Amino acid sequence: MQQGMLEISTTFDNSEVLNPSFELSHGIDHGVQYRDLYLQTYQRGAGDSNVWVAQPREQWHRLARMYPDRILTYPVFTNPHAQRYLNPKHGRLTSVIFHREEDEPLPETADAAVSEIDLALPWKCFSVCTYGLGLSPDLDEVWRSLSGIPAITAIGVTNAAMSTITESIAWITVSDLNRFRRSFERFKRLSRERVQLARRWDVRNNLLATLDPERFPYMAPAAAAAPLLEYVRTRASRANTGERAQRQAAVRAVRQELATLATEAPAEILQLHAEIERVTLSTMIERFASMLEQSQSEARWQQFFENNVLVLSLVFSRPVRLLHTQFHAQTSRLDGTGAQIGDFLFAEQGQALAIVEIKKPSSALLQATPYRNREVFGPHSELSGAVTQVLYQRSAIRSNWLVHRTEAALRDSQPDAIKCIVVAGTMPDDEAQKRSFELFRNACKDVEIVTFDELLGKLQLLLQHLTPRNGTTNDTVPF
Repeated sequence: MQQGMLEISTTFDNSEVLNPSFELSHGIDHGVQYRDLYLQTYQRGAGDSNVWVAQPREQWHRLARMYPDRILTYPVFTNPHAQRYLNPKHGRLTSVIFHREEDEPLPETADAAVSEIDLALPWKCFSVCTYGLGLSPDLDEVWRSLSGIPAITAIGVTNAAMSTITESIAWITVSDLNRFRRSFERFKRLSRERVQLARRWDVRNNLLATLDPERFPYMAPAAAAAPLLEYVRTRASRANTGERAQRQAAVRAVRQELATLATEAPAEILQLHAEIERVTLSTMIERFASMLEQSQSEARWQQFFENNVLVLSLVFSRPVRLLHTQFHAQTSRLDGTGAQIGDFLFAEQGQALAIVEIKKPSSALLQATPYRNREVFGPHSELSGAVTQVLYQRSAIRSNWLVHRTEAALRDSQPDAIKCIVVAGTMPDDEAQKRSFELFRNACKDVEIVTFDELLGKLQLLLQHLTPRNGTTNDTVPF
């Protein structure tokens, strides 16, 4: 610890101890300078359980040690009211290691150290210094699973391409952590939706069917809405033949009685239709999210968007209709060269057209290294090439309009206003890169650039608006 500091004897109340102070000390390890960041710790005052006293500084918890090339953190629980106070967050894996830019000077104050460490944490994957660092509670399964490998003694976080084990350290890539975070959030959402559906059916059949049997006749819920819900069947598994036959028979029975049901239970039919649409949208979102986590070719994404045109329509502010996929903005010469082929051609409401060019989620948006300083990143050639390509396609359509206007699908359109859209990459995690990307795409006045994860976010927002809230539905009548 730094010398000459006075011991703190101030008392604290129950809320103040949730915001501990920090101290920074300097040291040298084998000729290499380091900084130790200490977290203030407390003990209950004598005679009053609501009064707390800071422990002597030599008993404060060392939260992190910062070397020029790495940051070693020692995550603990920081709520003094809990029995696990100051216990390691990750069991026997007591440290988490982060890479650090060697050309950055070591911090000189505790505030600077806290700020640097908090900014180094992958977004939404780790708790900040005030809360003891460590993986966020939603990612607890990661360290629990790693604890099952005896050779591992610590967790490392890296920007490398693949997770590995090196010298007893399990190095996990930032991309893997983000993929786990998204997957776990999706699992949690699915669980909530299924539990909510099961509760709704339970109330309907055991209360409403008794109080008003004519309006709410007893209806057996589908298997997915059973009171006991388990996430046990994956998309790739095969359903039992008998179960599948029973479900198909139930669907055929509903179809055969559809006219009668529409007359006798119109509210139930409307609700069933709304729920089918929500399930269909939810399935589309799951498929989209699953493809984002895999390395898919442009052809596979082209096919996905062809089968789910709704996804691309969300980038427009007006109603659109799909005119062509793989359209020819400019025909080829006799030797087959010179053709300008676009991915999607839409017609907006009115006479305007729109070109959508599809790349891949893995397409690079920015250069890997900054331009001259550490905060400005130029657009990657993949992105600038896609922007130029879609602009060239727009120019080709206008130049060849006398030929294109003979197409029946273009009869009501004009080449005066052609919107250009590029769907590519995913939003950068780094704040400096994210700002550079936003500045670049907002400066592209003739081309709108949308990332794949933004499209997924729009779909999730749409499902959120269509999903009933607080026991109510978006339909015209209950249930």
